[in-house]
Amino acid sequence: MNVKAVIEARAKVAQRVEQVKNFYSRYQKYAPVTAFAVGFIYDSLTLTRIDQWFDNAILLLYTALAGVLITILGMVERGRIRRPIILNHLDFIANAIHFFLGGLLSSYVVFYFKSASVGKSFIFVCLLTILLLVNEFFAHRLRNLKFLCAIYFFCCYAFLTFFLPVATHVMSQAMFITSGLLSLIITSTIVTVVYNGGFKKFRREYIDIGWPQAVIYIAIVIFYFQNWIPPVPLALKDGGIYRSVRRVAEKYELRYSPGSWWQFWKKDESNFAYAASDTVYCFASVFAPTQLRERVFHHWQFKSASGKWQTTDKLSYKIVGGRDGGYRGYSYKKNFELRPEQGTPQEWRIEVKTAHGLLLGRIHFEITPRTKELTRLQTAVR
Repeated sequence: MNVKAVIEARAKVAQRVEQVKNFYSRYQKYAPVTAFAVGFIYDSLTLTRIDQWFDNAILLLYTALAGVLITILGMVERGRIRRPIILNHLDFIANAIHFFLGGLLSSYVVFYFKSASVGKSFIFVCLLTILLLVNEFFAHRLRNLKFLCAIYFFCCYAFLTFFLPVATHVMSQAMFITSGLLSLIITSTIVTVVYNGGFKKFRREYIDIGWPQAVIYIAIVIFYFQNWIPPVPLALKDGGIYRSVRRVAEKYELRYSPGSWWQFWKKDESNFAYAASDTVYCFASVFAPTQLRERVFHHWQFKSASGKWQTTDKLSYKIVGGRDGGYRGYSYKKNFELRPEQGTPQEWRIEVKTAHGLLLGRIHFEITPRTKELTRLQTAVR
């Protein structure tokens, strides 16, 4: 290659570099939003199972690194660290903290969203999303130790809520409370290291940093017992109403009356035409981590004339975790008492709950009197 060709090649490369720089400068203001969207989509596609040890190891690493960096930043603010190598890289440390917290919150939004199948539990998912957005777009303003400890406590609590059941194969109210207490201990350790002990001397600072965490702890516990927090790591993957459910080998055959040709979305019988000889089946598939065993209850409820839901039956079966599509099970009910004098369908629902009363989801359907024989049934395989 002659000299002229080399010069021309270098000129073209320089021109391309300049074009890239101009393009970036023109759309630089959209870079944070784009990075956030790409990162969130990536998490949504890659975080498939909540009990994957590799994913949990990464989240545990993020939690540990964020805690260490928050401790360093707090010690710098207290004047306990004066090394130039640290002081000259405070922006990098602060950005790394919010990177790790953002990674944690993004993963939590994905996991909790997949488990949230009831309206109220989406409130918690929305709060997670808001906190994620605040961390992503206001990170440069949020370096206060009190705020960082509060959001870090929340992240620890959200992580341990599903990590401890995955690790111990036990899911209970006591485990949820223990997750919060461990999170308080972890965050308190950070504050203690920052202030080098000295509780008597810095009592006011300890209280100032600690009260937001106490408020968050109480709020999360209230949310939990009000069924406002999705019951991770459990999740209702599938559910519907059918005329019969039969297990054949490793599959379940579900039969239902199909709708009209244009009702292509109809996959079960949520509008059940009922006769005295019929049986109504509720099929549900619940995901649980590998080796986690839990008892699931189907609460059969109907809406009374006063508009309140009343439970008629409570049926249960054990689930064993590990299957991607969830552990499949069903319950059924006969002898429905219809009220034709009302002239409207009778509203029913099945609440799928754990043994401790955590709500996994609701399956709604309506009962109407059947006035003609069924001509054909559709079969679905799960």
